[in-house]
Amino acid sequence: MIISPPFLSAAYPQQNDMMPTATAGSTVVPDSDVCSSSMLECAPGNGAHPVSFNLSWHGGAHLMAPADGNQPAPVRAIADGRIVYVRRTDTTHKPTLKYRNVRTDDGCVVIRHDTEIGEGDNAKVTYYSVYMHMQQVLSSLAVGRKIYRKDLIGTPGQIYGQFPQIHFEIVCDEVNLRKFIGRAPGPLASTPARTDAVYGDIWFFVPRGANLFASEPHPYREDDSYPAVATLHPQASLVPAGTSRDLVIRMHYEKDCTLTTYQQHTDGNWSASGAMPVESEAEYNLYKRAMALHGRFTDNSLAGIPAGIAVASPSAIFEMLRFGRCINAQLTDGARFNHWRKVRTPDGDGWINLSKAGVRVYSDADFPEWAGWSFINDDPAPDSLCDSPTVKRWLDVNHSGHVSHADAVQALGLGAIRQRMAHAVCKFPSEWSRAGLEARYNWLKSPHEALTNPLSESDFNRLMEHARDLAFWEDVSDPGLPHASEVWHFPPAAFVRQFRQCRWLSAKELEQVYPDTYVEKSSGQLHQTTHAISAEIRERYRNILNRLLEKHSISRNPMRMSHFFGQGAEESRTLAWMEEHRSEASCNAMYAHSNGNDLPGDGYKFRGRGMKQLTGKYNYTEYWVYRGWLSRRDFTASWWTHPHPTRPSITTPEILLTVPYNAIDAGTWYWEAGPNHGLPHEKSTINVPADVGVTENQIQRVTRAINGGDNGLENRTYHTLRLYKFFGDLL
Repeated sequence: MIISPPFLSAAYPQQNDMMPTATAGSTVVPDSDVCSSSMLECAPGNGAHPVSFNLSWHGGAHLMAPADGNQPAPVRAIADGRIVYVRRTDTTHKPTLKYRNVRTDDGCVVIRHDTEIGEGDNAKVTYYSVYMHMQQVLSSLAVGRKIYRKDLIGTPGQIYGQFPQIHFEIVCDEVNLRKFIGRAPGPLASTPARTDAVYGDIWFFVPRGANLFASEPHPYREDDSYPAVATLHPQASLVPAGTSRDLVIRMHYEKDCTLTTYQQHTDGNWSASGAMPVESEAEYNLYKRAMALHGRFTDNSLAGIPAGIAVASPSAIFEMLRFGRCINAQLTDGARFNHWRKVRTPDGDGWINLSKAGVRVYSDADFPEWAGWSFINDDPAPDSLCDSPTVKRWLDVNHSGHVSHADAVQALGLGAIRQRMAHAVCKFPSEWSRAGLEARYNWLKSPHEALTNPLSESDFNRLMEHARDLAFWEDVSDPGLPHASEVWHFPPAAFVRQFRQCRWLSAKELEQVYPDTYVEKSSGQLHQTTHAISAEIRERYRNILNRLLEKHSISRNPMRMSHFFGQGAEESRTLAWMEEHRSEASCNAMYAHSNGNDLPGDGYKFRGRGMKQLTGKYNYTEYWVYRGWLSRRDFTASWWTHPHPTRPSITTPEILLTVPYNAIDAGTWYWEAGPNHGLPHEKSTINVPADVGVTENQIQRVTRAINGGDNGLENRTYHTLRLYKFFGDLL
């Protein structure tokens, strides 16, 4: 799912999730700033999600349009979809739209979005975005029309005289809600973590009683208080009885790594209780860390343990560090790897085994309650008055057992309560249905503790006429739209922020990245070539691509994705070529005695294969070690610079071509770990230059890291810039 806010401004040419603030003179603006500046929600009680001061349910949020030059920014589609409802704005000055003597615009568009957030049918989701109160609706919009993310749909209008605003709403039915969150709505409890979708932050639920150590244990050790093994000696736990309470550890990578500890309060809410100092550039150094931990199994620290113990591959260790579990690579049967991290706890700071039995590992894709998410489905009444015991308990700031209007005003002004509301996914009837309209709002005529001024009969009738003219639910013929009484409402700002972390490419999105027709740029001209790709080829690699982009944090931001796929457009001709198209004689002549090729025929045997055209015996050897197919103990480090050392044995190099996973994985490995990428003083991962921005200079820098030179630079530049318009928020 590729998604963006409904307002975008030309003032933001680039986004970078990695940067907390934009530096002076920089054209790079943090992604979080784009969301914040583009989704300016009105204050509580005046159009916020999900309740008002009088406890009326409100299915969306009123957003104020940011300035775009001298005009308010126009309204844009948040994601690819199909239009299922259009209503042009009334121009006849209907008196019913001037409720209480102030104008409310009725222009409305509803878009159905069918997309994916992970692998398999359970990750194929449908939701609807609603854009209400537009002053103008684009004349070309029509029901059934395909629409793309960032397409114009109209201009913001008036909401009870307030301009420029829209009502923005995201809804789905319960079947799709379960797909979005990976379970039935409710707390995670002991629910297993989902594996079909994994993105965002990683969360470790650590039951009380965990041992805590002052020094980092060896990754072979499950518990460092166990008796000595080989040269590994025990240390006492800092807390003899173990940690005193259940904890949740949040692992957040964003160039750096931050480990934050959460505790649960008596009211069931979770909040941060402390964080370890930031580990600088930890995301950039994940590969180095994985290789170092792998090396600890083959150094002298385990001397005395019987030879032949199963050792986790660096690829599997990398995933343990990145996700807290293996998502793609698997731990070798019998291999022992324990994921030790130093964390802050109420019992002191120390090293905890985050992979020990009993620890449960989740990601943001699980919508965990300790990340603030809640699912409200306990309102027994079918009307629009919020009678949810959960919500009323949140608002009962005086613990009096009831919520007055003053209580609601006070509670909704508190940051902690607003944060809860901002992550509350709620089920209640749509306000846009004509059916049962009077019955749904009849409570407004009766005294109520949160309703200071009940409506008279005449005022109520005027309100119903106004609401009837704004209603549209029954006019939408799309069969997937939930029944008006069975609607789940997402907090719209939180929904957009949540899924900007996902970036799992659906089949239709990957088709826009790599279309059927391959266009190449050279000598200043675009040329259509015969290197065609097909839906079958894209589907062969799509899930693998998505998994590995998440593994190597390439999907962290649009810049990394643009560079990665832009380079792939040249290296593999958009997945159409997964091996070098040269003759055996040509390869042997070109690559003889280079890049580790030390035997006759190595040039052709280790020719370019995979998405990034991995080339040469040295690179093949490094990848084989990474996958655990080859141990450094099996060959001499100087095998290709000396005449008679022990050489690595790679008998099946063609598996980089014949196994789709390997074809992509070899490319992402080189992106992560290529030896300096031909650039002096360069950090390993190409995410480093990609994070600087999408400019011609940076594209050249990335090209040299991938290619070692400037071969195909013009074409790589064309595709990278093209893709940044797709992945980013460029207009």
